[in-house]
Amino acid sequence: MPFAVKLETYLRMVKVPYMNIHDSYQQRSSKGKLTWIEYNGVKVADSEFSIEFINKTFNVDPDQNLSEEQKAMAYAMQIMIEEHTYWAVTLFRWVYERAEKINQYLGIPSILRYFLVEGLRKKCKAQGLGLHSPQEVRRIMIADLRTLDTFLGNKDFILGDNPCKTDCAIFGLLSQMYYQSFGGENETAIKEFPKLCSYCERMRARFWPDWDDCITHGGATIATV
Repeated sequence: MPFAVKLETYLRMVKVPYMNIHDSYQQRSSKGKLTWIEYNGVKVADSEFSIEFINKTFNVDPDQNLSEEQKAMAYAMQIMIEEHTYWAVTLFRWVYERAEKINQYLGIPSILRYFLVEGLRKKCKAQGLGLHSPQEVRRIMIADLRTLDTFLGNKDFILGDNPCKTDCAIFGLLSQMYYQSFGGENETAIKEFPKLCSYCERMRARFWPDWDDCITHGGATIATV
């Protein structure tokens, strides 16, 4: 779940303690989304709105020293990743591969997997990317990754030596491709870009020293500080 990883990474970045409640499939947000937060009885849906709420509530903002130009470039990269590349990744993981790779580990019942796949197929078609052939979608995904790779260049993080909010969004999606594609096409695609793979390793080392434990045992309960 890229948006869950995005939000958790951000909480770790700003050092706000949190606790995971792993029943989001049953307890979705008011918008039907899986990624949402609750604080002192206030529920906030959507990872981006959750981050805005966290910033205001805890008076944090890792982007406060960025220039307006830097913020604009970071925003453009984030929109590409979350509103474009995400759908290509979704198509390969859930539709073209019919979740067979990931299901080796999740064990989703076949009837549930059928409805999940078909539901995502419809969403991808409504978004537009799902109207293309798998070969065309892969070309689009590679173009996005190449754009991100070019912009990253030799920087440690998307804007330089220090990570910003957008790094959380980028890592949220790239981590799914690099670490959790189980040999699928998404993993093959990102491994064509060694700089992006190294970027994932840096983000993981900085914010997720317990990554393997979280993946194995069901998630972190508090922020790494």
